[in-house]
Amino acid sequence: MESKLKDTILSVFSYFVEKEYDIDKANRYLLAKIESLIHECEAGFISEEQLRELASTLREEIIQGPNHLNPFISEILGIIEEGLSEDNLREVMEKIKSLWKENRLDKLEV
Repeated sequence: MESKLKDTILSVFSYFVEKEYDIDKANRYLLAKIESLIHECEAGFISEEQLRELASTLREEIIQGPNHLNPFISEILGIIEEGLSEDNLREVMEKIKSLWKENRLDKLEV
């Protein structure tokens, strides 16, 4: 499941970047997917270890592949890689909430 999920996420992200030239949409898709996966982990449908591995792989492969990863989303993936302690989970969810308020997610510099 993990490999298929990773491949799907990477394919969709790449599609928006390479075919539609819409970096904002690619990053919004990824942010929505990350938030969904966190909730799935909280509900016990995927393990924290699976989520950590997926976050690590996604961050590495997007940077190597299509790139255009929003630095704040990269930071969120990095926090997930560390593990979802109560503090990390709170920090990640606050960052996700603040990113949803942004007009555009195609800004690639902090």
